[in-house]
Amino acid sequence: MSKLTKLYVGSYLIMRDYAAGIFPPKFEDAAQTYEGELNYHTTLPGIPEAESRRRDMCKPFGPHFPTSDYLRHLSTLLETLDKLGVARKAKLLELGCGEGWMAECLALSGFDVHATSISPADIKEGSKRIEAVRVKDADARLQFRASPMESIHSHVEDLIPLDVVFVYEALHHAFCWKTTFGSVFQCLAPGGWFLICNEPNVLHTFVSYRVARLSNTHEIGLSRRKMVKSLADSGFTDVRILENRLNNGVRPHWIAAQKP
Repeated sequence: MSKLTKLYVGSYLIMRDYAAGIFPPKFEDAAQTYEGELNYHTTLPGIPEAESRRRDMCKPFGPHFPTSDYLRHLSTLLETLDKLGVARKAKLLELGCGEGWMAECLALSGFDVHATSISPADIKEGSKRIEAVRVKDADARLQFRASPMESIHSHVEDLIPLDVVFVYEALHHAFCWKTTFGSVFQCLAPGGWFLICNEPNVLHTFVSYRVARLSNTHEIGLSRRKMVKSLADSGFTDVRILENRLNNGVRPHWIAAQKP
């Protein structure tokens, strides 16, 4: 469904829950939020877990995904890394990697990639890509490990300092993205970059509310103003808006922030 259609079919639920005082969602229990994300593949209505995971392992290809958009986003990320002067072989960390399709592509592009997800099941599936990558390029470097975003620095101590930390379409699932910013800052080397890629704007809270209720997951839109302020509060200095400079509350965020 289009965003407009999703908003239309979910409007009754939004109005009902707003009247009941439970919309917008507040997500006050971290354990409950984590559990929803961990169980995502088992709670999708009408889709068996095995089929859901098979689809995600084929991502970005297949009839269920906007393949051309995903490939364009990958190209945008690679171009951004080049423009920021990030050398191939640099050490990259991905937050919220899912089954790891983007991490695989970046490893094949020459980067030293470490991908993380809160879900051990995602990491188990994603790790299958390691052998696939090495068949194509024996020198490619790709690793996976489980970790929530909010405490990522304590789960990758052996990798610190990192050249780049990036998150693609996953930050809005974090229990507390502000805490995530502070944890990311501790991971980076001086001069390192934090890239926020294609994260949904504030309208997403309304558009995906129905899906969030069905899957019991954390689907919220993010405010650019609040994110930029939180990046500065976390210690980042050079904050750049990479795309969609006119912030209309609808188009996704592409932001780069540098650690001094």
